[in-house]
Amino acid sequence: MDNQISEIFSQNKILLRNLKTLDFSEFSKKRNYQLFLGIDTNSFYTLVFLRTAKSKVFNKEIGDLATVCKEIENKFDTLIKRRILIYNSQICQKVISANKDWKFYAFM
Repeated sequence: MDNQISEIFSQNKILLRNLKTLDFSEFSKKRNYQLFLGIDTNSFYTLVFLRTAKSKVFNKEIGDLATVCKEIENKFDTLIKRRILIYNSQICQKVISANKDWKFYAFM
């Protein structure tokens, strides 16, 4: 894991063990995401999406990410309890309020 990503994780107090970097192109055609799967301190599987696009995040995109989550659950035969989106652009406030099961963090 490179320094920028580990810095972002430590700033947001994201601590995961057995961290794997997954190839996002295996699950979707979008190119502006990095994907990490790990186990948090409470032994829950956690999926972290790192978004590096400059465009605003909308509800449709979160729906696409939820589909990717289901595909990953099927592939690794796990139940992902925590979903995190780290982004460096604006985000629609409706996205945050409508998706209470996600955690959202901004980075610059």
